[in-house]
Amino acid sequence: MRYTIHRGQHEIGGMCIEVATNDGTRILLDLGMPLVAPGGGDFPRDTQQRPTDELIAEGILSDVAGVFPSDPSAPGVAAIILTHSHLDHYGLAHHAHPEIPVYGSEGTISVIEVGRVFFPDGTLPADLRRLPDGAPLRLGGLAVTAIPVDHAAPDSRALLIEADGQRLLYTGDLRAHGRTGFRFENMLTDARLTGVDWLLVEGTTLGSSGGSHGLTSEADVEDQLVRLARERADSMLAVVASGQNADRLVSCYRAARRSRRLLVIDPYQAYVLMKLAPLSKSIPQFTWEGVRVAFSPYQVDRLKDAGMMDLVYEMRDHGKAGTDDLAAHPGKYLACCRGGYGMTKVFDKVGPDRVALVWSMWSGYWTREGCAMREWAEAHGVEAQFIHSGGHAWPEDLRRLVDAIAAKHTVWVHTDCEDPAGQVSGKAVAQ
Repeated sequence: MRYTIHRGQHEIGGMCIEVATNDGTRILLDLGMPLVAPGGGDFPRDTQQRPTDELIAEGILSDVAGVFPSDPSAPGVAAIILTHSHLDHYGLAHHAHPEIPVYGSEGTISVIEVGRVFFPDGTLPADLRRLPDGAPLRLGGLAVTAIPVDHAAPDSRALLIEADGQRLLYTGDLRAHGRTGFRFENMLTDARLTGVDWLLVEGTTLGSSGGSHGLTSEADVEDQLVRLARERADSMLAVVASGQNADRLVSCYRAARRSRRLLVIDPYQAYVLMKLAPLSKSIPQFTWEGVRVAFSPYQVDRLKDAGMMDLVYEMRDHGKAGTDDLAAHPGKYLACCRGGYGMTKVFDKVGPDRVALVWSMWSGYWTREGCAMREWAEAHGVEAQFIHSGGHAWPEDLRRLVDAIAAKHTVWVHTDCEDPAGQVSGKAVAQ
């Protein structure tokens, strides 16, 4: 068995790893969008939707043989296996030859397919398939076993590859401090993983951005939201967070209940949570007592175009929170907000002095040019609170993982750290 890291070893994001066997079977582990443009800064909007050949020519897509339609040897890989539903891991998979199946967990596929409704101009992989649970996926001369991990993306997986009498474990993105942290602990004692030939492990928090990932745990996020909700009892608690971060939405729901507020979500968040409902009974739904939906015209139009107005009416009938409601009684609500300019108009109507603004994402997004929430806060003298816990394992947890797996070779990926092995000391660490 051989592996090639086409992208993602000395940067955060853009993951693309190839595994090949002696019988010629080849697969890709993730095919993600890079996070930082070649010249630094952000990529232009919708870069991932540009023509495949242009992205290859510019080095945004790694030119992997047998993967893309213009290559006469395509389809030359048996499958693309996704670890989770973040763009830096799946965002370029739609460029692959349409006959190459793309596999992911139930939650990963569910989140990606939400895009068909709300982002109809985007392109998604043609052949999405669900990874089996509890059994390996066999492709030619190799077997892929999906290992559940704790991460900010719901239903994330590490991938154990077995072929030619060897084993490779790719962690994808993972952490030990979320609401499913037990999954990380399970990995430490999983006999299938001990002593693998290669451990490809993410090291996001080891690099220059390591100190920007926030609070120690998701439980701390919930507690801090409750504290702020009680301190600002007459203000709307406006939590800007990813609409796909199920853990964060659970924290917001629990914090709302503890502070005797109503949780407000938008139709996109409501739809994501509905699609993820089979994963856990703890994932809040718009049908629950204490949950309200604030309608965005754009999102309603997308549901209408998808022939889903019955769902819109159901959301409305279970409980609607209009802008007038938020403005009249801001202290009743904890709102999970989008980060765009549309939400700032709601804040204007509520009144800047009655909005307790919480930034609940990576702090780097707050400082980027064009951040609507930062611009609004600065213009109105509002001090935002940073209440967030990142999706990546802390250095001490990475050390525990590396020591427990005791791989023959440990390779660090998904990090901008120049010396990750030096930052995580332990007998099993090697570069």
